[in-house]
Amino acid sequence: MFGRSGRIVTVIVLFGLTTMTPRYLWAQQSKGASSVDELLKSIGLSKPAMARAPDFNLRDANGGMASLGGHRGSLLLLNFWATWCAPCREEMPSMEQLSRNFGGQGFAVVAVNQRENAALVNKFMKTHGLNFATPLDTDGRVAASYRVYGIPVTYLIDGNGQPIGMKSGPRDWAARDVIEAFRKLIGDGTGRSMAGSVGLEPSVPLPNVLRVKTAGIVVRAQQDAQSEAINKLESGEELIPLGKVSGAGEFWYMIKTKSGTIGWVRGAEVEEIRKVK
Repeated sequence: MFGRSGRIVTVIVLFGLTTMTPRYLWAQQSKGASSVDELLKSIGLSKPAMARAPDFNLRDANGGMASLGGHRGSLLLLNFWATWCAPCREEMPSMEQLSRNFGGQGFAVVAVNQRENAALVNKFMKTHGLNFATPLDTDGRVAASYRVYGIPVTYLIDGNGQPIGMKSGPRDWAARDVIEAFRKLIGDGTGRSMAGSVGLEPSVPLPNVLRVKTAGIVVRAQQDAQSEAINKLESGEELIPLGKVSGAGEFWYMIKTKSGTIGWVRGAEVEEIRKVK
């Protein structure tokens, strides 16, 4: 997961695929692959030739480290762009809108900048009110591994790291048909969706319930104190733990609130109750 503080975290456990599957966890379906292909084709995305998305480890424009593996379990829109590219600039606001629509629901936008410096990229993002992650591909190696020969190019990558869609050229990512397609891909809140399963096995049992220690605890979009705040919690509020990650001397829980919000809280801010035996 991307963190502006530069944390690199390791997924320890995700469970509840059958009883409490959230939007970012996708159920396996026998005809899911063909249905996804058809859905993506309807919004102008083609099926990528590569079977696996190449991992990368890049410094982002804010000084943190970014990797593809950090988004395992989430649907990822991976875009390749530059500030000098007019078509790239045209589609950026719609990417921001897509990120705002589905951020915190197991979806992320990552825009890999091509051969530009952090100061230039940060100025562009601030000027245009863009908040998604922008790793810096300063030597173009990541773009080459994704067979990017012109920009913009966008890949859609599922929670298993498999590329399921590709768009060469700009797209209005906030168009009604795109929003509806992503709603189907991510899920409608019933636990059912169209993309593949996360496929992670639990190594350490999670508690059944987490309880908020003090009022005002913030649910974050990512396991990073600088990421977007998506909800505030009351003292004693009970949360469903969905996963746990650790790194940089602390750990975070991915949680689901009773109202259905999915996000991250620090482990130190909650207490574990009713442990799994």
